[in-house]
Amino acid sequence: MGARSRRSLCAALDIKGWSSRLVPEQIRAQQALVTVAMAACREAGLPEQIVQSSGDGVLILPPSDIDETAAIPALVAELEVALRQENRLLAEDARIRLRLALTSGLVTPGPAGFNGAAVIDCFRLLDSPPVKDALDDHPAAQLAVIVSDHLFQDVIRNGFRSLRAEDFWRVRSSLPGKGFAMDAWLYVSDRSGGPDRAPSGTAGAPDSAAEAAAAPPDGVARAWAVLERGRPQEAVRLLAGVATDDREGWAALLDVRAEALMRLGEFERARIDLEELLGVQDDPVAPPSPSALLRLGRCNIALGAVQEARQTLLFLLEHVPSSAEAHLDLGQLERRARRFATAQSHLLEGLRLIREQARKAEPGAQERLLDAFLRELSALPVIDDAALDDAPQDVIPGAGSSAARDGAAMDGTALDGDPPGMAAESGQRRGHSDNRF
Repeated sequence: MGARSRRSLCAALDIKGWSSRLVPEQIRAQQALVTVAMAACREAGLPEQIVQSSGDGVLILPPSDIDETAAIPALVAELEVALRQENRLLAEDARIRLRLALTSGLVTPGPAGFNGAAVIDCFRLLDSPPVKDALDDHPAAQLAVIVSDHLFQDVIRNGFRSLRAEDFWRVRSSLPGKGFAMDAWLYVSDRSGGPDRAPSGTAGAPDSAAEAAAAPPDGVARAWAVLERGRPQEAVRLLAGVATDDREGWAALLDVRAEALMRLGEFERARIDLEELLGVQDDPVAPPSPSALLRLGRCNIALGAVQEARQTLLFLLEHVPSSAEAHLDLGQLERRARRFATAQSHLLEGLRLIREQARKAEPGAQERLLDAFLRELSALPVIDDAALDDAPQDVIPGAGSSAARDGAAMDGTALDGDPPGMAAESGQRRGHSDNRF
């Protein structure tokens, strides 16, 4: 009996400039690529076994029964995160930039791997000039994605999950020497320093120059407008020329600069800005900024400061018990720290909050958050009731002293009510090398 064909999503990844590296550098780059691909699949809820190495690239063929509307946005988002994390650990000349091609169709297993027109088209897209030029044209982007037209029309154009159609633009992908030509759509992870081209994924996409002209004549407001167009590096440059003497203006500048630095993967600089932002709030006795605390927790997670991240997010929940995002981040943190019962408690509480807030929240944002919770829960091992009963009760704010039980400060003292992100404590907190996952 012959091998059975099946319909599958096809994803191919390769490394920009791989052939120009020396052999030892090629090997290191290959290892970095496999690490990124497997981490992205794992965090996107896809089995790691689907990653197949192919020289300077990998082929990813998920199971046929996946939900493409969930898997595609999750895979792209997790690739960006995993790539940023991997490059942060590498020397500058060892860092990698990746191209991703996505299509779908019939595939057939064979003795040396999968075969079929979809696999061939996927690698042709990956090798075509538009996606190669995309990384050349956008020096700040670490990832360029090219999607076949039929997959774009089926999934991305309909607005499923977090990928926005307006962030893509149409291209003609062709390799005349191989008889290949196909309409496709391009996306890059960061447009900073790239051509001033408005995205064209939807009709009537706004022109960036017109949008900038419509923004208020204020440096901070312009920086936010540029940042929303996917240009964090340009936003940071804009803010370098902004001067303000008042506390409120300085807080607004720190807020947008921290957001831009996080999108650039500069988490240490972002953390410093967020600590200062928490320290310059107008009313010292007022509750701290939930957004600043949430982002500070995420910076600490990215920097490997597990204990600091845990303290920050638990402190946020003491002040804002309804923060589902804080429960999600704590669920992710505890899962990676292999505290599975605690992770499950956070995730279940976050799901409960989402149900309560469903009628008030923006539908798209709520759907993305729900999807993230379900992915995290599906990644947990089976936990029996006894283990769950033994989980720390501080996952529900107000049930005893959370700082004393689960978030003791690094010097052994419990939080005493001060926001864990205050600049006065920053020197102590940066000694976090022993608190990594």
